[in-house]
Amino acid sequence: MRRIIMETLLLYITDTLPMRALMGLRFEGVRYAMGTLGVFFTIWVLLAPLLKNRRIRKPMPKKRLHGQIKMELFNSLRTICVFIALDILVFDMAEVGVFKTYRDVADYGWLWFGLSIPLAIILHDAYFYWTHRAMHHKKLYKLFHLTHHRSHNPTPFTAYSFAIGEAVVMYGFVPILMVSIPMHTGAMSIVLLAMIFKNAVGHCGYELFPKGTTKTPILRLNTTVTHHDMHHEKASGNYGFYFTYWDKWMGTEHANYEARFEAVTEKSTASKPARFGTTA
Repeated sequence: MRRIIMETLLLYITDTLPMRALMGLRFEGVRYAMGTLGVFFTIWVLLAPLLKNRRIRKPMPKKRLHGQIKMELFNSLRTICVFIALDILVFDMAEVGVFKTYRDVADYGWLWFGLSIPLAIILHDAYFYWTHRAMHHKKLYKLFHLTHHRSHNPTPFTAYSFAIGEAVVMYGFVPILMVSIPMHTGAMSIVLLAMIFKNAVGHCGYELFPKGTTKTPILRLNTTVTHHDMHHEKASGNYGFYFTYWDKWMGTEHANYEARFEAVTEKSTASKPARFGTTA
């Protein structure tokens, strides 16, 4: 029995583990590149001249910016390594049927395939709000979230600039979702891609939503770029990821958020962003 266990373990280490790690690297690397590099080159390079009046805050000096991006890329590489390690664990657990994932759409039908994506996003938004808010607690902040907030004026690469603890927390939603509801592997991939694109856009520093968004009943439920940028600026409040309703319900939305958004979307004020007072 002991010999069988040792041979099985050796086979896992030499064969299965490298394959799992390669799968994780391929997925996490491509996902990261599509999200952060895609947003960086689209917003910061290609569209920057057209969006110059939508810059939320004054750009940093180049030397400081380059230093921050180097820090963010280092932290992002570490985050990707954490995600790959957790992917391996998830792959192994999937093999023994722990998760409710499936590959054949016919198992639950196209209707559930479509509904599962927005449902997962709504669940992720709730998970993000409460874990994010918890990491701002004075007893948890330095250990979990301070690294992310070293990017006071964020860039798209801030998206994955996490301490190891925060990276684990951010990944934690994936297994929770997979044991909660049936998720087609394709639908899960769409949700994970939505996460990184929303994350990178939220840190891009340019307001992309149209003027009047915060005054429109449906659109105002979406977190704008200004919404999360103010979170980095003040290091508090505006904890939501996709939607604003948790912040509104819990009273954690910045009191001057809507005024700030309207100011940013006014061409006359975009080149010299107005300064506003502290939050409520």
